[in-house]
Amino acid sequence: MTSKGASIHIPTSLPLDIAARFIRGEKSWIETQLQKLPDEPLKRQWLTGDKLWFLGSLYTLELIQENIATSINFTSSGITLSGRLTSLSTTLRHKKLCEWYKIQATNYLTARSEYLSVRTGLHPSSITIKTYNARWGSCNIEGAIQYNWKIIQAPKEIIDYLIIHELSHLKHHNHSKDFWQCVENFYPNFKDAQYWLKSHSSKLDI
Repeated sequence: MTSKGASIHIPTSLPLDIAARFIRGEKSWIETQLQKLPDEPLKRQWLTGDKLWFLGSLYTLELIQENIATSINFTSSGITLSGRLTSLSTTLRHKKLCEWYKIQATNYLTARSEYLSVRTGLHPSSITIKTYNARWGSCNIEGAIQYNWKIIQAPKEIIDYLIIHELSHLKHHNHSKDFWQCVENFYPNFKDAQYWLKSHSSKLDI
């Protein structure tokens, strides 16, 4: 939990003692307002013990100091980040983890999209893994599908919904009744998947 504070901005010509008297006089009100502010979340440090989502399961991060190039390995119990960690800042540890996630997302989403394309008969012209802040995927008029790599943290059935959603756009380039009927034909419980994404989107940030 981070500390809360307030600042006061005054004209350069205003004597500081006047500002100080104002602050003392309004101290009780200021403290009350500060208490109403939500606590700012702690900035993640990407250290041993941190929890990471991957394909719907929560794994523990472990840092291992070794005199080797930085590498990340996935096991049934956790995700290990090995290498010369003393030279890796928090920012670089985060970058390495994001790079690993993007590789996993590329491999999984590409293979799963190809499988579901055969099942649905809907074939994209290309598949690209990208970074989005406010969407999970997109499909353009040329049939090119893009996925947000962060979806790799979600359960497999939720990923399947996203893929079916984007594949359905190959047939209907809108969110019409026909589009949703197409989605439902291949993914009957699509509303449950929609609700899951809305409820858990904040957990899928890294």
